Amino acid sequence: MQLPLVLNSFYRLMAQNTPEIIKPKLRGLYNGVNKIATYGFKNRDIFTAIDFEINSQCNLKCSYCPTSFDGGRGVNYMPEEVFRKAVDDLSAIKYSGRLSPHFFGEPLMDKRLPELMAYAHAKLPHAQIVIHTNGILLNYEMFKKLVDSGVSGFLVTQHTKNFPKSFTSIIKDNPETQNVIKVRNLEGLALFNRAGTVKPPIARKMKSCHYVSDEISITYTGEVVCTNDFHVKHSFGNVLNNNLLDIWGSEWFKQIRKEVRKGKFTLDMCRKCALHEE
Repeated sequence: MQLPLVLNSFYRLMAQNTPEIIKPKLRGLYNGVNKIATYGFKNRDIFTAIDFEINSQCNLKCSYCPTSFDGGRGVNYMPEEVFRKAVDDLSAIKYSGRLSPHFFGEPLMDKRLPELMAYAHAKLPHAQIVIHTNGILLNYEMFKKLVDSGVSGFLVTQHTKNFPKSFTSIIKDNPETQNVIKVRNLEGLALFNRAGTVKPPIARKMKSCHYVSDEISITYTGEVVCTNDFHVKHSFGNVLNNNLLDIWGSEWFKQIRKEVRKGKFTLDMCRKCALHEE
């Protein structure tokens, strides 16, 4: 067992078909065991995935995503010093989880993507670098460039009726890419309401939350937040001012993670995200 398994076919099947009522605890239990297997018992309190908002804009406007209204998160880019600083912090523990260059934006809109991923791969050779994308801008040339930069794979979410030929031809003409590119469809799935900012057709209602214990995001300004905190209402710290691992290990952040795992939602963001407050 080794972190992460987001591209594993069995993992994807389970993620798509596990009943929502048991998904949070089952995911938390699975990741808890996996953390121990990967890092050892003493270092088991670590996130399994980290997302970097290298750019804030998207080329789609989906109704179930807050970037579709009010200007989204604008047009911003993470300074390279922020990206490199956080990656360097992770190298101290030989980080072996997933690293993905997204928050709510489309990473392929950032021309620096191959260069940034190459830096991450050089510093974190044990990490799995996964590009989360809508696939519209992904062609074979960019696919090869990113794989050569150290990208492990691509999780492509279908947000449009059809993918462009530039994307479908990658899989059709190159069968070996099927183990590197995983395509998923959100139809019929329960989605986060992104801390109350959107109303998806089927919203997740949780009695407890393990997500913030397993995955965190770094905004383009360096703020460490929950992956659902679109408006950055609750920053746990900034990587430019503190070591990322010190932020993760702060007493306040540990307390928040402990509380939400037990179903105690004290932050306004958490109450809204778990549908405990409209």
